[in-house]
Amino acid sequence: MTLLGSISTMLRQSSSALRRNVFRDSNKGYQPTATDNDIALQDLSNNRQFNQNEDFSRLRRNNKWSNDLRPHRKYYTISIIGLLLILYVTAITSLKEFTGADVPQCRSIYMYPSYARIDGFSKQFTPLAQKYHLYLYREQDKDQEPINNNHIQLNGVPILFIPGNAGSFKQVRSIASACANLYFDSKDSINNPTTQNVDFFTADFNEDFTAFHGQTMLDQAEYLNDAIAYILSLYEQSIDGKSYAVPESVIIVAHSMGGIVARVMPTLQNHVSGSVNSIITLSSPHAAAPVTFDGDILKIYKKTNDFWRNQFDNKDSFFSKNVSLISITGAVQDNVLPADYAAVQDLIPLENGFTTFTTTIPGVWTPIDHLAIVWCKQLRLVLSKLLLEMVDSTVPSKTKPLKERIDISKKFLLSGFEQFYNNDIAEKSSVVYHTGESTIGTNNFNMVPSDKPFIITKNTGFVENGKPHIIYIPKDLNAKFDFTLMTSGKKPTIKLCKNSMQIDCISLSEDILKIPRSTFTTRYPADSSLEEDNNPFTYYHLKHDQLTMYDFILLNNINNENFNDEDFVYASFNKMSETEKIDISQLHMSLYGTHKIVKSDETIIFSDLEFLQQYDALLSYTINIKSDTEKDGPLLFQPMIRQWIATPSESKWYVNIITHNNLEVNMHNVAPFIPVNISEPHSLHLNVLLPPGTSIKLEISINWLLTIKMLFIRYRLTIGSLPIFFIALVLAMQFYSFSETGKYESFSFTLSHILDKYSLVIFVGSLMLTPIANSNGIQHILYYLDPVKLNRPFILSSKNLFTNLYFLGIRNWAQAWIGLLFALMSLGFLWIISSAIKMVKYFVIRMTDAMYSSGMEQDDEFLNHKKLFDRKRMLTCILLIVAVIFYVPYQLIYIIATLIQAGTCVRIVFHKRKFNSIRNREYSNLENYNISLLILFLIVAIINIPVIIVFIHNLGINYETTFRSHHNFIAVAPTILLVSTNSTFNMPTFPKKSFDWFIAISLLGYLSFFSVIYGTRNLYFIHDIVNIACGWLFYGSVTDYMRRK
Repeated sequence: MTLLGSISTMLRQSSSALRRNVFRDSNKGYQPTATDNDIALQDLSNNRQFNQNEDFSRLRRNNKWSNDLRPHRKYYTISIIGLLLILYVTAITSLKEFTGADVPQCRSIYMYPSYARIDGFSKQFTPLAQKYHLYLYREQDKDQEPINNNHIQLNGVPILFIPGNAGSFKQVRSIASACANLYFDSKDSINNPTTQNVDFFTADFNEDFTAFHGQTMLDQAEYLNDAIAYILSLYEQSIDGKSYAVPESVIIVAHSMGGIVARVMPTLQNHVSGSVNSIITLSSPHAAAPVTFDGDILKIYKKTNDFWRNQFDNKDSFFSKNVSLISITGAVQDNVLPADYAAVQDLIPLENGFTTFTTTIPGVWTPIDHLAIVWCKQLRLVLSKLLLEMVDSTVPSKTKPLKERIDISKKFLLSGFEQFYNNDIAEKSSVVYHTGESTIGTNNFNMVPSDKPFIITKNTGFVENGKPHIIYIPKDLNAKFDFTLMTSGKKPTIKLCKNSMQIDCISLSEDILKIPRSTFTTRYPADSSLEEDNNPFTYYHLKHDQLTMYDFILLNNINNENFNDEDFVYASFNKMSETEKIDISQLHMSLYGTHKIVKSDETIIFSDLEFLQQYDALLSYTINIKSDTEKDGPLLFQPMIRQWIATPSESKWYVNIITHNNLEVNMHNVAPFIPVNISEPHSLHLNVLLPPGTSIKLEISINWLLTIKMLFIRYRLTIGSLPIFFIALVLAMQFYSFSETGKYESFSFTLSHILDKYSLVIFVGSLMLTPIANSNGIQHILYYLDPVKLNRPFILSSKNLFTNLYFLGIRNWAQAWIGLLFALMSLGFLWIISSAIKMVKYFVIRMTDAMYSSGMEQDDEFLNHKKLFDRKRMLTCILLIVAVIFYVPYQLIYIIATLIQAGTCVRIVFHKRKFNSIRNREYSNLENYNISLLILFLIVAIINIPVIIVFIHNLGINYETTFRSHHNFIAVAPTILLVSTNSTFNMPTFPKKSFDWFIAISLLGYLSFFSVIYGTRNLYFIHDIVNIACGWLFYGSVTDYMRRK
């Protein structure tokens, strides 16, 4: 309400300024009169005197002493700054390339796909069979033929692939091919005795635009529910289907918006209960809708999220006990969808799923773009192994129990360093050796001193393979120590043993982690990814409290027979390291940066640096590495850094950091519009892994270029909201001034005067809105005032999860400068549109001059006999409304109305130039009013175009049924009627300070308020407010016409 009051005060004071500027030093003989705001320009009988006044004003402008020049100069200055910022941000976004760990390193793949269309899935089974189709994937020379003697043969585990927005069903081929190759060619590498080959099904959605249209999302979910029921029935009919347990559920692998469709499916009535218990999504926006052009999408998100949360809140539900959801995102390289949106921590408990990044996944270690995530070689190898490890052919669900699936998923998809990673050695089963049963009980082993590091390299001397190494655990009660094992290649075996009456050992070999190789020859973490020539390093760490209950560590499978110069084995007890907390404010980091020196003695160290106040995902950093190492000879390996945050599980590795010493750091932590658990730490961590005898200096500062580049992906929707704040403000100011002066000023003139008087207020407000909108109390007020209420910042407050859904969604006041940046860019964007319209106006004038002699002094009979409607316009309005009701979406009619409005502007300029008479002032009012309205319509058209794309796409695929949504004619009828009356050169007027006048100003003021506070996350509702405002302006045109009659 305070913002609305400020807007009202701004309008009132700016109007006074406009009046002073409009009539300052004007000819005293000209006094415009108005009765009920009907301007009696006919009283200006002395046309020569009027033209003299115009010439006099023009002379004053040329002499540059008029005060009117000052606001124009300020407006152009601000606009040029905004334009330069647009060019600067666009150039950075387009030209600034990622470096180091952010460079994609996906490898090429080959496959031999074939697709069998399942024509039996017809209208008998789904009403959408005419629009969509179901396919079965078969890898040639691997999978069996789908049909044998006219009988379908299926004997695998059913998996359904769901493509994303504008995705093709053929995207299934990469993962499906990898599964077939792994199962049929390398089955022995699968550590799952109940594994089985898989049958990949996929849906052909004709590359539907799911992200733009809520009804399309519902159609796909409905179709897939029917498809799953049909698929399961096929296994009952299959000639081979009963060699195993007949499937009762289907695993889902989904890409992009397909992951949201997968979550929508259980909410529909045709869902078969228990038919889905495992979902893996690739770059799917679970946390927030990627675009907000269609209100139906926000409503579906709300309903779906509520359903899932309620299911998991009930610990006895099928979901809580059976359903897993794993969300994988491609990190910084996903330039279609912000990786922040893939988070699921606000939807499901950790026992049922998690979010991970491709930079985190062992053996992948690379960011992946939005499309490549379905075919990237390293990731598809991991996913195929994961799928075949989690299936269970012996049970109808065809998957292992929930806890086993989650544990397997963590093993394949997490780095292993996560705080919640299950590494409890107390749960491991032990093996008991009696004397004489094992080499442990004899002298056939190598005793390794525990007081110094155990290091094996090529130059150590031959180490016999098969002879175990025993390292006794120190029993110094006053010292706390950890144990570190690290190798450059082949994974050793490690056991933790007790030596009492009998030897009791537990095997830890399965817990040994893979980390990227870091040597002089490596540049990217993915250089040692899956199926690369370079082996990754292996790493294992035992904490002090894990060691105290045991007597010695047994290492085996170690030899240096085939070592090269870079290979090594390292094992040592180290002094227990503590996390070093670095508390530096964002302001200090922005101005001065910071530095940190990390050293290692004769042991490997894995130092953890926690930057307590560096948690904002909107900021990126540069780390410059300087080596202070004085050690003679080569290092055991090259230093490396692991960047990580706790939630979601994002890790990123930087290798060979002394050679490649300029690191760019960005993260997906506390992000705009994403739920944040305020009870959990969100600090940026840097794990510095150094070989013995190394010292490096880290110089950390803000990377402003990368920060600006990353703004685009998160704030693309802002182009449809913030400019409307200024447009609505200008329209309100124009009507306010028009009611007092009888003159409707131009868009540029009005905006220049607003900026002249209130630029400081606007720009300071754009800075202050960030901390204000992030205030808990203010958010409660804003939610109460929200007419939509589809975005609920406090719905998860009982779980300490909060979301800032207002203004730009920023949670850190230090990033308030982003609001000012977008305010300036919005003004630059409006200057571009205004200048483009002026260019069109110039060409119309030139064409008119070429067609008619200029200066024609005659009256315009069109204005004397104008009507509110004529038969042609009335019929056109009726036809457009009927088209909305029965066939086309109202968004298409809105675009047609915008084109008609543009044509009206051209006609007005044409008439004004053709009839250069005393009517010019009235034509100027009409011209300025219609052009301002056109600018508003053009911005709102951006919001409506995506739904039109979906409609045209449906027509393109010859889908014969009508568009199934957006047929509410009320959503566009007021706009149609207003544009029709505008085309007859009518103009709305409201008596000053009347109730009608107050409603008009309030509607435009509220449009301005809504667009800046709620607009980015509710773009579709801006259209609704504009439509209501059009209805009231139409009412103003009607009442004005009635008064004149």
